[in-house]
Amino acid sequence: MTLAPTPIDPNEIIYAKDQLVITVSKQASKEAIALLKRTVYGTHGPKYQHTGQEKKCLHIADPYFFNLWVNENLAGAYCLSGRVVNIKIGKMKSYYGRYLTIHPQYMGKGYGQLLKRKAVEYMEKVNKQPYLLYSYIEEHNQRSLKISENEGFLSIGKLDTVIFSRLYPKKDKRFQRLNSSELIHMLGLLEEAYKDYCLVNFEQVYYEQNYFILKDQGEIIAGVQANPIEWRIIDLPGLSGKIIIKIVPKIPIVKRLINPNKYQFVALEALYFKAGREADLFKLLESVIAHFQYTSALIVLDEKASICKLLKDSGKLGIMNSLKSNISTLVMIQANGFDAINIKAHESQPIYTSSFDYT
Repeated sequence: MTLAPTPIDPNEIIYAKDQLVITVSKQASKEAIALLKRTVYGTHGPKYQHTGQEKKCLHIADPYFFNLWVNENLAGAYCLSGRVVNIKIGKMKSYYGRYLTIHPQYMGKGYGQLLKRKAVEYMEKVNKQPYLLYSYIEEHNQRSLKISENEGFLSIGKLDTVIFSRLYPKKDKRFQRLNSSELIHMLGLLEEAYKDYCLVNFEQVYYEQNYFILKDQGEIIAGVQANPIEWRIIDLPGLSGKIIIKIVPKIPIVKRLINPNKYQFVALEALYFKAGREADLFKLLESVIAHFQYTSALIVLDEKASICKLLKDSGKLGIMNSLKSNISTLVMIQANGFDAINIKAHESQPIYTSSFDYT
C-alpha cells in the first residue's frame, strides 16, 4: 500500500474570518521557515531550537503545510506528513503532526487551537476514511496536550529518551554503510524485528543513505539509521541541567560531550541486532558517532519496548544519559473511520518511533 501525494492548489485558503486567514500548501513558505527557526521547543524539560529547517522541510513525506496569517503576517504554522503505518488491523493511511508553533506576538489568543482544528477539518475533507492522525507531545506540555485533546486525540503510549555517549568514540573494524543492493534484505530484517510494534513505518530508513551496519562473516548482525542533527540548547532543568549548561563546557575533556550553542548529535531509529549479539549493538552505536565525529546519539523509544529496557539496564550508555532529565513524551492519536481500540493489539504492544519525526 502506497500513499501518493494529494495535489492541492498552491496556498489554498481553507479559512478566512476578519483579519485571520489559514492556508495550506505542499511546500513550506519562507515565512514559516523563519518562524520555525525562532521556535523554542520544550516546556518543563529541555528548551532547544532546531536548525536546518530548509533542508528538513524539503524531505518531509507527502507534506501539508498549514499557515495562519493575521493581516498578512504569519502568526502560526503546522505540518502534517502522510505515510502508511502498521496497526492492529493492518496497514493504515496516516498523518504525523509536527511543527505546531505560534509566533510569540500572537500567543494566548487561541490561534494554536484554531490552526490545528482547521487542519484536522481539512484532512477530513480531502481523505476517505479510514485514516489516522498522530503526534508526539511532551507530557508536561499542557497547552499542546489540551489543543490535541480538544480535537479528539487520545494518548496510546509513552516514549522515553535515551542518550548514548562516548568521550572518544572509536569505529569497529566491521562497521560500514549499508549498500543499496542490501536495502531490501535489511528492510526484511527490520520488518521481522518490529513485527509486534504498531505505527511502524520505514519511510525514512536509508535517508541520505545513512543506514549503518556491522557484518560478521558476511552476515548483518547489527544495524541502525543515523541522522546527524544540530540543536541550540536554550535551557536544561534541574541541577544536572545547570551542570551541563554552565560547567561541562568549561571542563577541557568533558566539554567534548556538549556545546549548548551548537549541540551536534546523531538521532537514531530502526535499531536492529541479531539474537544473541546485543553487545555488538553498542559497538555499532559507538562506531556511528565516531563516523560523524560526534560524541553522542539520541534515541526516543516506547518505554515498554524491550530494546529500551536493554539500553537503560546495560550500564553502557555513558555520562550524558545519567545527566539528562527524565521527560516523557505521549503518543497522541485520532482515529477516523475506525475504533481507536484497533490501533494496538494490546496495552503492552510498543510503538515505533522515527527519529526523522522528532528532530
